[in-house]
Amino acid sequence: MPSIEEQKQLKNGSQTYWRSLNELAETPEFRSFVEREFPEQASELTNATTRRQFLKFMGASLALAGFTSCRWPKEKIVPYANRPEGRVPGVPERYATAMELGGVAHGLLATSYDGRPVKIEGNPSHPFSLGAANLFAQAAVLELYDPDRSKGIVRRERDQHIAADWDTFLAFAQPHFKMLKEQSGEGLYILSEATSSFSIGEMRTRLREAFPQAKWYEYEPLNDDNEREGAISAFGQPVRTHLVIDQAKVILSLDSDFLVDHPAALKYARNFAHGRRAENGEMNRLYAVESLYTTTGAMADHRLTIPSVQIEFFSLALANTILDAQNISLPTEFASIKESLRQLPPHPFDSKIIQALANDLVHNQGRSIITAGRSQPASVHALVHCLNLILGNVGKTVFYTNNIVAERPTHSAAIWSLASEMEAGKVNTLLILGGNPVYDAPADLEFEKHLKNVSVSIHLSVFDNETSRACMWHVPRSHFLESWGDARAYDGAICTIQPLIEPLYDGKSALELLSVIIDDAPKTGYELVRQTFLKMASAETFESFWRKLLHNGILTDSRFAEIAPNLRVAEIHNGINQSAHRLKTIDHSNLEIVFCRDSRVYDGRFANNGWLQELPDFMTKMTWDNAALISPATAEALHIENEDIISLTYRGRELEIPAYIMPGQAAFSIAVALGYGRLHAGTIGNEVGANAYLLRTSDAMHFDAGLTLRRTGKKYPFACTQDHHAIDTVGMKAREHRLGELVREADLQEYREHPDFVNHRIHAPKPVNLWQEHEYTDHKWSMAIDLNACIGCNACVTACQAENNIPIVGREQVHNGREMHWIRLDRYFKGDKENPQVCHQPVACVHCENAPCEQVCPVAATVHSHEGLNLMVYNRCVGTRYCSNNCPYKVRRFNFFNYHKNLSETEKMGFNPEVTVRSRGVMEKCTYCIQRIEAVKIKAKNEKRPIKDGEIVTACQQTCPTRAIVFGDLNDPNSEVARFHANNRAYALLEELNVKPRTAYLAKIRNPNPEWKEGESANANEQHSHS
Repeated sequence: MPSIEEQKQLKNGSQTYWRSLNELAETPEFRSFVEREFPEQASELTNATTRRQFLKFMGASLALAGFTSCRWPKEKIVPYANRPEGRVPGVPERYATAMELGGVAHGLLATSYDGRPVKIEGNPSHPFSLGAANLFAQAAVLELYDPDRSKGIVRRERDQHIAADWDTFLAFAQPHFKMLKEQSGEGLYILSEATSSFSIGEMRTRLREAFPQAKWYEYEPLNDDNEREGAISAFGQPVRTHLVIDQAKVILSLDSDFLVDHPAALKYARNFAHGRRAENGEMNRLYAVESLYTTTGAMADHRLTIPSVQIEFFSLALANTILDAQNISLPTEFASIKESLRQLPPHPFDSKIIQALANDLVHNQGRSIITAGRSQPASVHALVHCLNLILGNVGKTVFYTNNIVAERPTHSAAIWSLASEMEAGKVNTLLILGGNPVYDAPADLEFEKHLKNVSVSIHLSVFDNETSRACMWHVPRSHFLESWGDARAYDGAICTIQPLIEPLYDGKSALELLSVIIDDAPKTGYELVRQTFLKMASAETFESFWRKLLHNGILTDSRFAEIAPNLRVAEIHNGINQSAHRLKTIDHSNLEIVFCRDSRVYDGRFANNGWLQELPDFMTKMTWDNAALISPATAEALHIENEDIISLTYRGRELEIPAYIMPGQAAFSIAVALGYGRLHAGTIGNEVGANAYLLRTSDAMHFDAGLTLRRTGKKYPFACTQDHHAIDTVGMKAREHRLGELVREADLQEYREHPDFVNHRIHAPKPVNLWQEHEYTDHKWSMAIDLNACIGCNACVTACQAENNIPIVGREQVHNGREMHWIRLDRYFKGDKENPQVCHQPVACVHCENAPCEQVCPVAATVHSHEGLNLMVYNRCVGTRYCSNNCPYKVRRFNFFNYHKNLSETEKMGFNPEVTVRSRGVMEKCTYCIQRIEAVKIKAKNEKRPIKDGEIVTACQQTCPTRAIVFGDLNDPNSEVARFHANNRAYALLEELNVKPRTAYLAKIRNPNPEWKEGESANANEQHSHS
């Protein structure tokens, strides 16, 4: 790739936006991609021959148009002979349930058609869902109907694969565990995923009574060990920290992606967005200190790029500056901490930046928050607790509750202990409830090798995965949408999990499998969960209590009470003294390796989910892969180019992985996402990406120095969407100017002085219509998106795919520019490539009044409704693709193949019956969820009333955690969407084209610190004397 500096010199204060380094450098590859309207073998009208062929093909297309419009799908009508009481066929039912992830319950509402769950939403009654759902919950329906799910019990012995049934397993398990019970459980070990289930807790208690010598361990590869150990160090107990973000004026994130990567992320994102409403005259201010670009970092008003191994020392330097502030009053017992901080060796960070940050925090005492990410060591978490107390935040913007389990080993210690005992031959029987430790246990533990020493191993899993294939018995696990259960929310509130469908493959839940071990007569999940809740209500009121609990999905007033733990000052003092000697220096010969959670496949458990694999990562825009993220400066120093396959060596272990040059990545820090390189994930997830767990060790679960890198001389092309559908209406020369119009932003000071600044970003002539405009006397549907609230979490993209039966096209087709998502989340960089600012913009069909697509369709397949919707008539579409060519927003998607043709009957069960399944040769796009509009209109008509504002909720709007999207009737002046359109931040995308889009955007406002010296230190890692 040519040098970016040779192609473009960025000026101070420049408003230049760019999607990728290829675009910034204007490489031939980028020019070629943008110049093609339909990439890879699509229509190319660049010479006379092609034009003649075009006219010939067009004639044939028109001749066949009549035949094409008469395509009728084959349908079968099956009578609903025994209709359940109170059930109307075709009318959806909604049930409250929950999804447990990492031991925390996320409240959901599941929509079911005739016994088929087809859509997931957030539960409005849940304190941490608040009606929103993350992308993992949205994609759960696809996992439920995954044809690669385990379909039966398997016994493996002496390299034989023997299919079995439940009776065969019971014939083995019941006498085996009866024998172990007689031996007091000696040699029995249980390894489970993290769980907060009351019912599982009851079963653990009963198991200890029946098997007193048995041992139970929990392991999650992505866990809260550091957070927990930091609380124990600070308070002597593993309290749980809660942030009241909507009350904070200043927020400092130390390697914490709390807007998406936190058990309470949905609530935190909602509260954060509440503080970004610039119309109130005030906004919160967010600082992010991190090594790799996160969603939280992209929303930050100021971001510092620091290697993860140095953030601990940065926090000490900041603490020293805060405690030295004149208006900080410290109790006498903090004198030792202050003295220890003064004795710190010189730090390598910009003192001006630290001083400005400290001043802002001190000025907002009681209205600020400091939070540390789970990857940072326990000492950082302990120091953060201390600083929040000193700043007066505890009890105002930060509070504490008890943890669900007060005493247990850390996940890292638990998996290490189990591996050691397997190696020593102490484990006779190992029951693994979920998880995949053969794949994701630390590499130095050699879990698979030691598992061979276990005589009897049983694995309960949704998929016959890597761990299942290393065990004697594999038992299919029921999906959470097929199971009875319970779990606790982040604040301890008790949630119920109820099934919406019978287990498709006779799977069993963890509760039911434990009942086989403990009970003489195994019980069902329903019986076990009901038995748990019998203790929470009297016999006379239990039935009404039970029905209300299932209806709401959450037990009222069951959350943990707030507590006020005492800070252990002596422990903080000792921690500071130990941390002072841990500053690590990294360079090109001693790189940092950072293991991070993947934004789509999590820790690897969702690797076989096609919706998630094909979802572009928010920052990299990469699909179907992971990569080694490397900064532009580091890549230049090591002579690495994008898509080079490099070899990473860490502690004698080696991994080959392609390099991705990532703007904003810390210098000499290499980040690798976990969860890829699976061998037995399923058809979708097998051999996708590189397995970073092969480098991860038990004493460096998150990051460490000591990595070396070498080039292999090989290349690997990514399937990235970052330059696809680039809006390029006036050619390459006008691109920079065009992007300044697409993304409109200002800082808070400018907004206060010029509230109408969006109207002065461009000065277009007054548009003149060629015909008389249509008057909308009934409804006038419209949407608005607040760029100040949108965090780029991708939940809307997945929700849209689930709602509208959008197909998965596969890696090759994405690489060809043929992805089918109706919502495109554009991400732009601005400024220095080593630490640029990021802004993003969700773009879907904007339902133009003067829609260019309608004017060129030869068969009227895209038309305008009397309510202002730009509609697609799929049966008319002959696939000319003129509409896509004429769309200035590049939001139309063409079915190059019949992507639904080879789906199994089970997979088809996940289709939304309210939305047409499109076939090959048909164009499609966002419909404003017309099926939801029509459903509400019919309901309102039957009830003889007008439609209420907010009654129609689109799929993207419903799942959005920050309420960045609103939808409604512009003809109702009191509607929320009308108020958004009237907002002084509102503008229309490409309004100068006079297409009159129905979707309005509210400009982004940043709130920078006036003391901050922009550009003085792009990565805040220059040598400065310690102050």
